[in-house]
Amino acid sequence: MRMKVLASRFLLFLAVLPSAALTVFWAAWFIPAAASMGWPDIAKGVSSIFAQNCLVILVILVILGSRNSLVEPFLGLDRMLRYHKPLAVIAIALLLVHVLLQFLRFYIMGGPGLVKAALLTMDIWEMVIGRFALILLIMASVAALLGKQFRLSFRLWKPVHLLVYAAVPMGIIHAWFRGSTIGESPRVQVVVVLIGAMTIALVMRLVEVLRGKRRAVCRVSRVVQETHDTKTVYLNALRGLNHLGHRRPGQFALLRIPRGRGLSEPHPFTISGEPTEKELRFTIKQAGRFTREIHAVKPGVEVRCEGPYGIFCAGAEERDSLALIAGGVGVTPFFSLLRHLLVNGKDIPTVLIWANKSRRDIFGQRELEGMTGKMPLCVVHVLSREKEDLGKPTSGNNVKFEKGRVTAELLGRFLREDQDFYLCG
Repeated sequence: MRMKVLASRFLLFLAVLPSAALTVFWAAWFIPAAASMGWPDIAKGVSSIFAQNCLVILVILVILGSRNSLVEPFLGLDRMLRYHKPLAVIAIALLLVHVLLQFLRFYIMGGPGLVKAALLTMDIWEMVIGRFALILLIMASVAALLGKQFRLSFRLWKPVHLLVYAAVPMGIIHAWFRGSTIGESPRVQVVVVLIGAMTIALVMRLVEVLRGKRRAVCRVSRVVQETHDTKTVYLNALRGLNHLGHRRPGQFALLRIPRGRGLSEPHPFTISGEPTEKELRFTIKQAGRFTREIHAVKPGVEVRCEGPYGIFCAGAEERDSLALIAGGVGVTPFFSLLRHLLVNGKDIPTVLIWANKSRRDIFGQRELEGMTGKMPLCVVHVLSREKEDLGKPTSGNNVKFEKGRVTAELLGRFLREDQDFYLCG
């Protein structure tokens, strides 16, 4: 686990290094020279560093968006996608500032006429390709924004969003042939690294899509009603189990179910079963359109499953003592972990604090009670809206019920500072 932490920090260092190198060397050149520059040259110089940093972030976005199998085991796909949106906003902001500063430069040099000429010229090919890169990036960003904002069909906005894969190399070509300082050291080395990283990421993604090692065609074998709003869907792999057959506890997969003439967009769900189970088990709470649709699937329906992804519980079985804190259906990775510990005889002292609204929201209660008799496990149910009397503790002192919410006082009563904490809500 320590190696994974060090590796993730090293990846972060590698991601920051290109921008840091570009900015430091730019500042060393620009600050002394700025005093003797006119406003057009100042605008040009400042716009160049915005453009260069934008390219760095765009390449990082390509790597994150391609679900790169070299990066994912250390960061986890969920974290990669979480970084994707804010980085995309920063990249677009940098790009727009670059464009505005260039327009300002042209305006100072020749007024509106020169701005119009620069915007419409077809004679300078590197400016034309840069213009197309800008248009494609804006289209990709708007498509993603509208798709999320108005919940448009995945099949409508995703193909447009993929235009970023064409825009990035076009942007690099524009910078290489149009940028006045891009061919100087260390900028040229950074660009070469960016080209190499993006090429590797795209080739790896293409190979992964063609080989389909993470994708399985599954059939729904049964659907079990766990509570009033939660069901467990069991899948049998028809073909392509591959990586999913070697999953770790707490990992998740992307599910796509039949919709219309095709398939739905992929949605992530934790594989709640023990990793060596032949069936893939997903415990899903109804909380929106897709979960409502997946609750309605019948045995025999074919489902696409891609994974496994995530590093949430990585290294948990190597800990001396565990504190697991869950809210609602966020307990599913802990079910997977506890089942794994039980099957493999890992006697790790564990406390599970599980918050729900009431008893009727608890699923797998008998299984958890059974686990407390077979492994050093204490389960604390925290119910925020339960009106009935909680009664006496069951299974000795290893299953407890508390009214209210998860507070510092409650955590202090059941957990210790020397435990390793995992939180999922």
